[in-house]
Amino acid sequence: MARPFEGGGHLRALRVRRGWSLDRLSGQVHYSKSYLSRVENGLRPLTLELAERCDRAMGSGDELARLVHDRLLSQHSGDAAAPPAPDESRSGNPVPAQLPAVGRMWGREAETGRVRAFLDGHGGPAVIAVDGMGGVGKTTFAVALATGLAPSWPDGTLFADLGAHGPSGNRAAPEEVASGLLHALGRPPQTVPVEPAERMALVRSVLAQRRVIVVLDDAAGAAQVAPLLPAVGDSLTIVTSRRRLTALSVRHGALRVGLEPLPVDEAVGFLRSALGRRTVLPAAPRAGATTDVPHATDVPDVPDATDTSDAALSAVARYCGCLPLAMMIAAEHVIEWGDPFTAALAGRPDTAGARLDLLTVPGENTAVRSVFAWSYRALPADQARAFRLLALHPGAETGVAAAAAVVGEPAAATGRLLGELRAANLVMEVRPGRFRMHDLVRDYARECARADEPREELEAGTARGLAWYAHAAESVADVLLGRARHRVDTADAPDGCVPLRFASLTEALEWCEGERANLKACVEAAHTAGSPVAWRLPYALWPYLYLRHHHGDLLSVGTVARKAAEGAGPRAVACAESVLAAARTGLRDHVRAGGHYRQAVERFAAAGDAVGEITALVAYAMSCVRQGRDTEADARIARAMELSAGTGDTWEMGVALTGLGEVLLALGRPHQAVAPLERAEELHRTHASLWFQASTWTLIATAHRDMGDHGRAEACYRTAIGLHERTGMRAGTAHALHQLGICLQAWGRPAHARRALRRALELYAVLQDPRERTVGESLAEAEAEAEAEAEAGRPG
Repeated sequence: MARPFEGGGHLRALRVRRGWSLDRLSGQVHYSKSYLSRVENGLRPLTLELAERCDRAMGSGDELARLVHDRLLSQHSGDAAAPPAPDESRSGNPVPAQLPAVGRMWGREAETGRVRAFLDGHGGPAVIAVDGMGGVGKTTFAVALATGLAPSWPDGTLFADLGAHGPSGNRAAPEEVASGLLHALGRPPQTVPVEPAERMALVRSVLAQRRVIVVLDDAAGAAQVAPLLPAVGDSLTIVTSRRRLTALSVRHGALRVGLEPLPVDEAVGFLRSALGRRTVLPAAPRAGATTDVPHATDVPDVPDATDTSDAALSAVARYCGCLPLAMMIAAEHVIEWGDPFTAALAGRPDTAGARLDLLTVPGENTAVRSVFAWSYRALPADQARAFRLLALHPGAETGVAAAAAVVGEPAAATGRLLGELRAANLVMEVRPGRFRMHDLVRDYARECARADEPREELEAGTARGLAWYAHAAESVADVLLGRARHRVDTADAPDGCVPLRFASLTEALEWCEGERANLKACVEAAHTAGSPVAWRLPYALWPYLYLRHHHGDLLSVGTVARKAAEGAGPRAVACAESVLAAARTGLRDHVRAGGHYRQAVERFAAAGDAVGEITALVAYAMSCVRQGRDTEADARIARAMELSAGTGDTWEMGVALTGLGEVLLALGRPHQAVAPLERAEELHRTHASLWFQASTWTLIATAHRDMGDHGRAEACYRTAIGLHERTGMRAGTAHALHQLGICLQAWGRPAHARRALRRALELYAVLQDPRERTVGESLAEAEAEAEAEAEAGRPG
């Protein structure tokens, strides 16, 4: 058994005598508590350097240093033939300080805090694995981290560029890195083994005896750095890579720190720091400006600054995707060119390659495009193809199934490809199964797609993605309205494109909420591509968007659909007009809604689409009811009933009967309304249309209420409320609750009435629906009546 090292007991005695804790001593001498504990227990030697630090910290003169000095003299005199090997850290070689100048780090307090918490009390060698996309600031973070931690690792800081990505393309072998580290640590070249395995074993041995920080920058993966990591000692290794270094966490206990682009508030601070208050940013220019970036001969004088617009800084940060490299380049251009550059930055966001063209330094190998290219060129062929085609996805975020449609691969294979691209930090997994590209990476991927993919494949990938979303939206409409609903022809799904099917209404609506932004983007992309999906998709989407009160989105996609329908025939125009009419109805703009419904009716009739015409006629009649045009509503419903009798379509018959019942109620004929409404409810139930069932039950309840049968009315209202809550249609729920409240108040149940009215008021308030005022008036009347009754019942 090895004999314990001497001197540790004296250190403990001195520390105890001073009343110091290990924690306090660690902070003063910049050695970890675990290392000091091993010294005190005789497991590590009390070196002369540590002894001198402890003497200075605890004010003990040279008590510990003299003790170590005497021990060394004694060892030397006892073995003159074998003088002690010189302490390499004190043999004349300078303490290595190899960290490069990489500029100031901004922000990253959370990430730095995680590292310090990890290292606090950590025993043995430590590894920090820093990963992130190109340009996110990994090297800057690693160097800043090493600089801040250096006082606790007094034997020096080493730096090695492993060259996994870069213009040279020369990836360093582990044995080459080992040679450089050994040389920096003072090993003479003749003592460095020739065999790679022996060389890497030696560097691990040397690192095990030093308190050094080693920064291994730009690693290709865990395999490139693992042979260099010692199993014992107190060294700290910080590894950076564009790939996720999960293997270092699993096999070496590394702390993985993933760097993302900065939050907007930190990005604004970053830009302000980079600008150094040397220029004034103008207010963010409006989109659509066409100012060109000036040539060097056109650069105006840049005024000194006393203030900088946060709005302008935020606009620049967002344009750069809050990516540190992009923001540094932008800041330099702002300093050089001033207003013309910021105008160009805000004015050309949609031009192909515009951002990447601007975010470069001419004549230098400094450009966002170049940094991304290094990552792209490292991809295997299948991953590179997936990277290119994923840029065709219309929205910012995608699930595996949608990505599979665009890429044209099975979902399982696409999931693996997305995982590999995530490991390369070219896509981000924002939540399980959902991926997105950084905006600038997406711009670059589109460039690669245009350069490296045949035009036919780009068109096919776009068509596959649009078709997948169109079929998914049709499935949602089937769940909402029933499979027998009025539909337009949708092209067959392309080979390999598997349409979604939903097991329940809840599942369908949850999917729609998650894909809402993508669905809007699909409509725009389809219009750009000249695809009929541009008007077909909105027609399938209108039930969901109307149901969930997304009337602004409905108006937006309807407007695009109307443009796309020009030249596509009367049926396409009719569908687009129906979408716009639904949007205007939801926005309570009944006058314009009526105009769109009239156009829809006329165009469906011109197309010979009787089922579509019936749908539009019923909706038009309801619009007339809401405007108090009851006679006109009656005429529209009569025409719808006539057409439905001729088609024999039971789904359309149910829709027409529901419309007939509502018109009869508006005309004050509840007794005549009950029969068609009850027949309509049976048909809606047959076709599994929960939405129409719920709306029809509300009308049935109102008919019974108007006939004075409050008990039957309450039961029907509660059935309607239950169905509306299943569909998630809060506006329908609120309307039924309002009518129930009126019913209960008339029935002499004021407390129950007030509860129903309060619930309706809460729902309308959340929806910011103008009907909130009407419900508020009903509630105020009910509360005033209750107060009057209570006052009348009090003794005089």
